Amino acid sequence: MKNIYPFNKKSKKTFFALLSCLAFPTLLWGQNDPADSTKKTISINLPVTKITFSGMLQTQYIYSFTKDNDINGVNHAPGEQFSGNSFLVKRARMQLNAAVNDRINAVILVNFGDFSGNPQNKVLENAFIKYSVNDYVNFQVGQFRPQFGQEDNYPVDFVRSIDYSNQYYLFGANSWQSFQLGASFSGAVKNGPVPFTYSIGVFNGNNRNQVDNDNGKIVPARVVMEFDKSLLIGLNGGYGSNTRKEIWAYGFDVDYKKPLNEDWSFELVSEYKQGINSQMFFAAASPSSIGNYQMRGVYVLPNLVRKIRNTRLKSVEFAFRYEYLDSDFKREGNARNSYVPMVSASFAQSYAIRVQAGYLIDRYQNNIPGTAQYNGNRLICQVQARF
Repeated sequence: MKNIYPFNKKSKKTFFALLSCLAFPTLLWGQNDPADSTKKTISINLPVTKITFSGMLQTQYIYSFTKDNDINGVNHAPGEQFSGNSFLVKRARMQLNAAVNDRINAVILVNFGDFSGNPQNKVLENAFIKYSVNDYVNFQVGQFRPQFGQEDNYPVDFVRSIDYSNQYYLFGANSWQSFQLGASFSGAVKNGPVPFTYSIGVFNGNNRNQVDNDNGKIVPARVVMEFDKSLLIGLNGGYGSNTRKEIWAYGFDVDYKKPLNEDWSFELVSEYKQGINSQMFFAAASPSSIGNYQMRGVYVLPNLVRKIRNTRLKSVEFAFRYEYLDSDFKREGNARNSYVPMVSASFAQSYAIRVQAGYLIDRYQNNIPGTAQYNGNRLICQVQARF
């Protein structure tokens, strides 16, 4: 006769053995005095005085108003399948900041939003150790953003125009901005007729999460001077080598802030940069002299802020960014003019809760079908939370 029960004798023994293993910790706990259990704790001593966790989430809805253009501004042939509107998670960042002692900090920042696309060589953004001796002497090593422009000074959740400029991403692709692997020395002179900060670094020049593939390095430097606590002028310069080819870049920026009255304030940020587009040079099938591959760009971003005396709504902002960018101006080039009007509302201090709506208008010198170099209009609605 067949055994109709799910367990035979051997499996019963196995089952009860597993059950005993699972119950054993509970039985031991039952033998302890409940009064004593509250006194027993497990502690791990770490050589860290303070650990801080923080995060930021940015979600977007993008709608393309241009026929045959997708949400990224790429033009498609008639009848081709693409998405003209979509919800997405732009950034989902988590940061750990560990103060090892009063002079050493370790920082790790990851962006889980990169998993929605191709996460290769992405996700990990900041990963550095900073050693601060005093205001004048600070060392930093690991992966972080070189100081080579105004946009390197603040995180993306403080950006006044939906996202960083096109210039930032182009110069970042050429290793002068965005997250890079290397080391830097920085400091600040706060006492004097003109207070200023300075930074100089040495980086691989291969972009983030990339070991060096040659002996070339880049050396970016930046000085920011403060006038009357309302006007900042920054100067940038950089020189380096990429696969035995000399590369360079330079630029300057102006940041002006002015309170108009108790409720209104005005801010103007503008920046100009020029440099070698080594990325385009090495991508060319038969490149000429690297000096012929140059990029340049300029943007102006005025921003008007209205404080709201409300328990929920804290401020309303109106911004408008104009940007000119040409990634290959010394040869044929294809200049891009961008116009980005934006309105935003903050529902907590320091943009902890922020809602933004921006209209991206791109106009190219020449439209190239089937590429992102094509005139287009897109609406971006963004909601962000910082915690």
